[in-house]
Amino acid sequence: MIAPSRNYIYGFIFLAFFNLFSQEAFAHTRSVSYSNWLITNDEIVMTFSAPAREVTKLNEYKTLYPDLSASLDKHLLDSIILNPEGSLVKSKALITEQGTIAIEHTYSIKTNSLLTIEMNAFYEVSSNHTHYATHKTIDGKSRSIIVNQNNRSIEITPNSQKLNDENFKDVLFGYTNLGFTHILSGLDHLVFLLVLLLLCRSLKELIFTATGFTIGHSVSLFLAASNLLIPNTRIIESLIGFTIVIAAIEAIRLPMMELKKVRVFSMMLFISIFVISIFTTYINNSLLIIGMGLLTISYLRLIEDENVSSKYRPVLAAIFGIIHGFGFANILNEIGIIKANFLLALLGFNIGVELGQILVLSLLWFIYVHMKGNMKNKHFAGIRALLPSILLAIGLYWFITRSFI
Repeated sequence: MIAPSRNYIYGFIFLAFFNLFSQEAFAHTRSVSYSNWLITNDEIVMTFSAPAREVTKLNEYKTLYPDLSASLDKHLLDSIILNPEGSLVKSKALITEQGTIAIEHTYSIKTNSLLTIEMNAFYEVSSNHTHYATHKTIDGKSRSIIVNQNNRSIEITPNSQKLNDENFKDVLFGYTNLGFTHILSGLDHLVFLLVLLLLCRSLKELIFTATGFTIGHSVSLFLAASNLLIPNTRIIESLIGFTIVIAAIEAIRLPMMELKKVRVFSMMLFISIFVISIFTTYINNSLLIIGMGLLTISYLRLIEDENVSSKYRPVLAAIFGIIHGFGFANILNEIGIIKANFLLALLGFNIGVELGQILVLSLLWFIYVHMKGNMKNKHFAGIRALLPSILLAIGLYWFITRSFI
């Protein structure tokens, strides 16, 4: 039997305690909504969609419960303002995928010039809400716009020439901002970056490891965004939690004998899950189980030799980066990356992700070095030993909930 270390126990106690107070705190859920604006010379057709969980936060839902569509519709009537003013001529609920609520509004307008739209939806209940708007003209031209707490207005026009005139800077900066805000709001990606930092013993090693992670997610981001590979979103989200788990096991720095016990336990666990997948329908992806088992056992075998694991860490980070890159691509698939400037938009998004990653790792490294230099060795060692166990527990929580709930 494997005797769990005290830090393992502390990590799970922390997770259980936190989960009592916030079921959504560790969920991979950001406060987001989406809209499409199709504009002609005399009308605007807007489709607005949001996750059902976001609609349940609205004040309108409290009075119109349990009608989610009516709640969102009433909220939009009060929170979307057109200037010059447009008249709402039609409103209807749309049939969408489960867990999403969508409303279509049709406005009549009396001008074919520039219109300013103020988007106040959801900010009163979620200050960190992000809205992704797509502006389309009748001849198929489009652009993507990011709306947040500090910038709630968008400008649209029926004139497709204006969209054609959208220059290099507009597209590049817009998607750079999207990538930057995505990495900063993606809690699971931030947790993984913290695990990477705990794995590295020097700034040089951290730079090489982060570079491997960057190469990995850049490749998979391109493949997914260009539809050359279309991964299963749920599997990718659960695998992101899985990467945190196995990387955190290394960051705990267990003794050799304990690592061997973990490896044997993992082998028995994956064999058991594989057998269950064959004889039942509860788990129905045997190939994925085999792949995860081989990756876990090989990784645990590799990290038994610290010098070898340090040498190959950038390669391992690249493998994990491939998984996270598919996660990054989900946001582009949700809002729809513009086709006319596909490579430029993809480059901008990737630059934004890298800038966010550099910022996060720089801050984490500064805090890490400051704590190491200003705390007593035993106190720092205690915190350093506890953190990976907490992160392992969080990653395991994500993996289980995303896989089976």
